[in-house]
Amino acid sequence: MGKLQLQSLAGTPRTTHATVTKQLRKAILTGQLAAGTRLVQSELAAALNVSVTPVREALRELSIQGLVDFDAFRGAIVHTPSLTELEELYEMRSLLIPLSIEKAIARLGNQDLKPAEILLLQMEAETDQVQWVDLNRQFHNLLDELAQTHQLLQVLQRLSDLSAIYVNLSFKVVPLQKEESEKEHREIYQAYVQQDAQLAINLTLHHLNITLEAARYAVREFASLQNSSVS
Repeated sequence: MGKLQLQSLAGTPRTTHATVTKQLRKAILTGQLAAGTRLVQSELAAALNVSVTPVREALRELSIQGLVDFDAFRGAIVHTPSLTELEELYEMRSLLIPLSIEKAIARLGNQDLKPAEILLLQMEAETDQVQWVDLNRQFHNLLDELAQTHQLLQVLQRLSDLSAIYVNLSFKVVPLQKEESEKEHREIYQAYVQQDAQLAINLTLHHLNITLEAARYAVREFASLQNSSVS
């Protein structure tokens, strides 16, 4: 599994499986635990300074969320990406995000976008890629939350979480284009400020398509490496 830096949970009031799940989930979504990584329960427990039991329970829960797979030979691993799943994820997001944007802008208030502006500033100042990825995910989730549609939000956030594995994989093949991504984020944000739903939709879909192209290339490279290691 390699060297893993996780926050120790020793001495915290709740060293339950829920806390462990939160830590491991964040490590997967930010790319600290990359796609296909073998998740050795004893190593994770040592890194978190907890017993193996909450780690085992956390891995089961993350499996239900689609972030962890159980392999007959390797045990628990971070979800293995596939080109078919990638295309399906982005097709669904491309269909649902316009609906979310329309609903969000229809009910947008003056103060609703302040947290998004703060996240943009934090991203622009951030130099650590893991932290930047986490801020990026928060920014997009926050925009989804503006629609205030519970069921739609749940679906979009699940799709976003699964997509994060592909986004992080793409960063290993195609270096993060930080300035370009932040420019696109700023343009999307301004479309929300102007309450221009169609512009926000067009910019967001363009942003998604750029991410999709990089992810396609990364998945092909990942599959090639996996096949090479087997042969």
